[in-house]
Order: sequence, then structure tokens, then C-alpha cells
Amino acid sequence: MAQWQKSSIRFIGILSLLLFSACGFKPMYGQNSEGDVGLAQVMANIKIDQIRNVSGRQERLSQLLQNNLNERISPLTSNGSAISYLLKADYDVQEAGYGIREDETVTLQNLKLTVDFSLVDVDQDQAIMDGTARAIVTYDLVRSDYSNKIARETSLERLSEEVANQIITRIGTYLNENPRGAQ
Repeated sequence: MAQWQKSSIRFIGILSLLLFSACGFKPMYGQNSEGDVGLAQVMANIKIDQIRNVSGRQERLSQLLQNNLNERISPLTSNGSAISYLLKADYDVQEAGYGIREDETVTLQNLKLTVDFSLVDVDQDQAIMDGTARAIVTYDLVRSDYSNKIARETSLERLSEEVANQIITRIGTYLNENPRGAQ
């Protein structure tokens, strides 16, 4: 009886592998139809334009977003290849205080980062995709100004990482599903 159970478990495992291989699953960073070039190499040919807030100023958060996008979008060097795409983005941060103490001071700070982005095909000089990425973080406010400053800076770093991940995932998905030759 135990031998029969082992055999049936093996059979179910093999059957599962065969079914999943036929379901159309395709890894995002596998080869795509653009000359059998991997998605990572295609994304390495994306240049990130200067990121600014909606008022046009460049701030510390601009630098954080730029660095996070660069780290995620171009882990490979483009090997001297021409730039194929330009990523344009601008952002807005909204802050709101919540939770009131007896002395009417705020106990929680909520930060919401919204980034509007578009991917421009350099050859066509036309946006081929656009989107909005959002992230929210809440941190405690204490009676120490220094602690509050550090908590805010850490929260902005977390927001920029989350938004950069969302943007790269969306661009990667788009480029994987829409190879350049098919557009």
C-alpha cells in the first residue's frame, strides 16, 4: 500500500509539472521576441529623465527616486547600445497628521507619494505607455524633533523604493508583452 501511495504522488507531481508548463506561463526576464534579447538588456537601454516634483523643483526625494529607478532599471550596462526609451516622471507628496493627544498635538503622520510616469520610444518620439504609481506610509510622531526628522526621511526612502518597484514592474510587463518590433 505504501508503494502505491509513493507512485501516485510521483504521478501527480509529474502531471502537475506538465499541466503548468502548458498553461502559458512565461517568465518576465526570459527571452523575448526582440531578437532573442532578454528583458533585462532591453530595460538597460532605458534612460531616466530628470525627476522633479509637480512644482518643478528637484528635491531629496527626486534623487531617491532617480537612484532607486537606476538601480532597478539598469543592473546591466547597455554595452554602448543606443538609448531606446526615455522614462519621464514627476511626483507629488501629500502629508496629513492623524491621532491627536490631549495637548492637541498630532501623533501620526501619513505620507502619500504619487508618481506619474511615461515611457517614450526615442525613435518615434512618442509615449508608448504611461501610468501612476502610489505608495502610502505612516509613522509615529514623538516629542523629539530629531527623531521625527529621521522617521520622515526613512519613510520617504521606503516610499521611493515601493514606487520604483511598481514602475519597473509595470514597464517590464509592458515591454515583455509588447516587444519593440511588434509595436
